[in-house]
Amino acid sequence: MRWLISFLFVAVLAVALAMAGRYDPGYVVLVYPPWRMEISFISFVLIVIGLVVGGIVLLRLALLTLNLPRIVREQRERRAAKKRDENFVGGLRAYTEYRYQDAELSLGQWQGDDVRQGLARVLAARAAQEMRAIPQREQHLREASEYGAELAAQLFEAEACLDAKDAAAALTAINRAKEIAPQHTTLLRLELKARQLTGQWDEVDRLLDALMRSNAMEPGVAAQSRRMAYAENLRRRAADDRGLLEYWKKIPADFKVDAWVARAAAEAFMQRNGHDTALDVLEAALNRDWHEELVALYGEVRGSSPTRQIERAEKWLHARPRDAQLLLTLAQLCSVQALWGKAQSYLEASLAIAASAEGHIRMAELKTQNDQPGEACRHYQKALALCRAQ
Repeated sequence: MRWLISFLFVAVLAVALAMAGRYDPGYVVLVYPPWRMEISFISFVLIVIGLVVGGIVLLRLALLTLNLPRIVREQRERRAAKKRDENFVGGLRAYTEYRYQDAELSLGQWQGDDVRQGLARVLAARAAQEMRAIPQREQHLREASEYGAELAAQLFEAEACLDAKDAAAALTAINRAKEIAPQHTTLLRLELKARQLTGQWDEVDRLLDALMRSNAMEPGVAAQSRRMAYAENLRRRAADDRGLLEYWKKIPADFKVDAWVARAAAEAFMQRNGHDTALDVLEAALNRDWHEELVALYGEVRGSSPTRQIERAEKWLHARPRDAQLLLTLAQLCSVQALWGKAQSYLEASLAIAASAEGHIRMAELKTQNDQPGEACRHYQKALALCRAQ
C-alpha cells in the first residue's frame, strides 16, 4: 500500500510538471562569459531536482562506504547471537525432552551473556546429575557460581546431596544459599529434610513453624512432619525427667492423642519409670482412635494399680469382643497378677480368633508355668511354624 501511494504521488507530480512545461512561458538564462545558455524554467527545475537527488545518493553511498566495516561487524554479531540463541534453545529443548546427554553437552559448552550462561551451567549440572556424571556436575556448578547463578547452583547442590543422603553437605550448601536469600521457602523445605536426616528435631520444629507461617507447606504433610518431630523429641528426652515433662506439656492436645506421638511418649515415660503417666497417655489415645500397637504396649505397662488396668481393658473388650490383640493384652496383664485361669481363657479366645506367634508363645509359657511341658512344646512348634510362614 505504501508503494502504491508513492507511485501515485510521483505520477501526479510528473503530469503536473508536464502540463506546467507546456503552458509555462518562463525561461532561465545562465551566463558565464563568454558563454550563455538559455533553458526553460521547467527544465531548470528538473535539473536542480536531479542534482539534489544525485547529491543525496552520492552522500549516502559515501556514508555507506565509510560505515561498511561497522555494518559488516554488526551483521556478524547478529548472526552469532542468533546462533547462540538457537544453541541455547536447543539445549533447553533437549533438557525438557529428557535427552540429558545432548543437554549437558550443549548447555555445558554454551557461551554468551553471564546471566544465561550461569543458568545454562545449572541446567547442564542437572542433566549431568541425571546421568550420574558427578565430576561434570561439580564443574558445571562451579562455573554457574562464577557467572552469577550461585543461588540456583547452591539450591541444586543441596537437592543432589539430599538425594544421596548426604545431609551434612546439603546443610553446607543450604547455609551458603541462605546468605543470598534467607527467607527462600524452597531452602527452608530442603533444610527441613536435612534436619530430619540428621535428627535435629528441635530445628525441625522451628522450620515447620516458619513454613506454616508462610503457607509454604501442605497441612497434611506438615502434620505428618510434626508427628515425627514430636515423637523423636520425646524419645531424645527420655533420659531427662524434667525435660520430658516440660516438652510433653508443650505438645498440642490433638497431637497428644495421636498414635505415633502417644507411643513415643508412653515408651519414654516407661523408661523413666513413669508407668502411671504412660497409662494415662495410652488410654487417652485409645479412647480417641483404636490402634493395635498401642493395645500391645498397654499390656507392657506396669502401673501402680494393675487391677484398674485390667478393668479398663475389660471395658474395651465389651466394645470389641473379637479383638485378638486386646485379648492377648488382657492375658498378659492377668499373667502378671498370677490370674492363670483368666490368662488362659483370654489366650484361648485370642488364638481362636486369630492365631499368632506371640499368642502361642504366651500359651507355651503358661503351660510351662503349669508343669505341662508337652503342651508347651506343641505351642512353641506352632509359633515357629507361624514365624516361618511369615
